[in-house]
Amino acid sequence: MTVAADFLLGLALVAALIDWWGVARHRVSVEFIAKPLVDIALIGTALAIDTPQDVTRGLIVAALGAALVGDVVLSTPDARFEAGILATVVSHVLFAASLVEEVELATAVVAVLLYVGIGIGAAPQIIDGARRQHPAIGVLVAGALFTAGLLGIFAAGTGVLVAAIGGGFFFASTALVTWNRFVAPAPGGNALVHATDHLGQVGLVLWLAT
Repeated sequence: MTVAADFLLGLALVAALIDWWGVARHRVSVEFIAKPLVDIALIGTALAIDTPQDVTRGLIVAALGAALVGDVVLSTPDARFEAGILATVVSHVLFAASLVEEVELATAVVAVLLYVGIGIGAAPQIIDGARRQHPAIGVLVAGALFTAGLLGIFAAGTGVLVAAIGGGFFFASTALVTWNRFVAPAPGGNALVHATDHLGQVGLVLWLAT
């Protein structure tokens, strides 16, 4: 990690803490500023990391950019959940693409069993609840859960702990936000959704530095 990367990562963590506080206190104006700032600081961190993996870095930066778009869309007063979840799906796919070359088959198979087991417990209820609201939303939510699971599997498949943890947090964030919206109030509410999302992003940015 370079000095610039360390500074920007620290900025991202401070912004994340402020965002979590703002969400917990229902300070929408704080969330509107702090949450996108986390994405921007992490994009800067990824760009400042000294790595020869330029393609991987580009995919991670693009994934963070898609996450930024989703955060901005969902923070606006007339936010459309469909647009936000679509940006999230794009972000998941780009993150997964950044990991795919480092996946080890044996580790990935174990991760598949884990994520399938978790998914069977929650995904059907979430997708059913989303489909009742609108069939198209059901499809988007199913896509978000699938790509989050795929990201988690690829992250675990790298065999790198920080990546595996980051992928797990991404899946948790997607499951929590969709459960909270379409099934029942999720434990920890929106503050936990934001926290798991940010920790997932940090985990994969740190993986880039390994």
